[in-house]
Amino acid sequence: MTALLVCTALGIEARAVRHGLPSGDALVLRTGMGPERAARAAARLPSADALAVAGFGGAVREDLRAGDVLVATEVRFGERALPCPWTPFLAAELARHGLPVRTGPLVTCDHVVTGAERGLLAERGALAVDMETWPLAEAADGLPFAALRVIADTADVRSPWAVPAYGVVAYRVLRRIGPALARWAAHASGADHPTDDDHTMDDDHATGADHSMDTGRATGAGRRTGPEADDGSVSREERPFPSSREG
Repeated sequence: MTALLVCTALGIEARAVRHGLPSGDALVLRTGMGPERAARAAARLPSADALAVAGFGGAVREDLRAGDVLVATEVRFGERALPCPWTPFLAAELARHGLPVRTGPLVTCDHVVTGAERGLLAERGALAVDMETWPLAEAADGLPFAALRVIADTADVRSPWAVPAYGVVAYRVLRRIGPALARWAAHASGADHPTDDDHTMDDDHATGADHSMDTGRATGAGRRTGPEADDGSVSREERPFPSSREG
């Protein structure tokens, strides 16, 4: 059984994550772009002690910068949400490695989010958006689970010339997350649940073998970050989350 399984959508994400993982029992799996491909991949995941989803993401709030690392406190899809209880430990590990960490809700969408829709998601408390995490979060089925997105597409982009530069920044950061992921997986798989002794970090806090299934994806916000893909692709209580009008 693999100690740590990391799912990414793009081949470039898989290469970046794999580069940073220390040698050992870890597997990086490409799922392909979008929730449908992610769901197909989720139905046949190999056994692992811990599951993480990692890659690029799109910001819906203007205070997130390219290269910021969002560790999801919960994953949302429509009106449903799944909590990510291991967020404080992983966020603290990433910060210990000098990465700019944010924590908060991550939204999975089945389309590219632009314009006013970003603002609506931000009003409901979301920090970023992607297109794959939700089906994989559901498939965790009681395993230690984490969702991590490096911001490559910011909400305040004014010039298309900024996009490639932001992608380079995000890629360099993604190459550095491996040691923290491995440390989290080793800790989480050896414990029943997070304890008071685990690292803590406040919500929305800022601090200083690749298996091919599909390629291509979008971050879910703004614009495509890779080529079109070819076809292929927890026992945690779901809860509805309030809209901004519900307080």
